[in-house]
Amino acid sequence: MRSIELLTEEMLSLPSISRALLAEKLIERIELATDPLIQATWTTEGKNAFKSAASRHF
Repeated sequence: MRSIELLTEEMLSLPSISRALLAEKLIERIELATDPLIQATWTTEGKNAFKSAASRHF
């Protein structure tokens, strides 16, 4: 298994739109079942980050 440092380096070398998609997917997977408000907030943040990156046409 690759180290977090190596994965981070690889992911940061991706184009902006790919990083935004990855961030959205990671945020969707966060287990915050104990607080639905926090889960909804993070989901919204991820979607907003993706939309912002996509609108820049990277």
